[in-house]
Amino acid sequence: MKTLLIPVVGPPREVNLPGPGGSSRFMRSLRTLIGPRCAERIQVTSRWEAWLDEDGAASGKPVNQPATVVAQSSGFEFSFLGLVVITGLDKVTTEPASLSPAQASAILKKIREPSAGPRPCRGAGAASTRE
Repeated sequence: MKTLLIPVVGPPREVNLPGPGGSSRFMRSLRTLIGPRCAERIQVTSRWEAWLDEDGAASGKPVNQPATVVAQSSGFEFSFLGLVVITGLDKVTTEPASLSPAQASAILKKIREPSAGPRPCRGAGAASTRE
């Protein structure tokens, strides 16, 4: 399954993960990449979602500016912390799915050409700035 790995520092890159059909293999591979005991799944659009460390704030992970730009371009008002993996989303099963080349390209374009850059936010695994 093709995904995008967005590090805090360095360029995003495509990463192949096992499909969710072998759910435990998918989660093990995901946790190996992002390092948490518990991965948080956030549906960013109806076609793709972000996976990150649920305990990002507690473990002192830095703000991931590129992933935050992508989330904020979709209307979210929070910062992503630490390494982020973006997967596609199967509309029927709501299971993670491979990103299409067009999806990956659109996400990478948002990272390279942010309209106004990320707005300042409190950092957390995915903490909202709304009180």
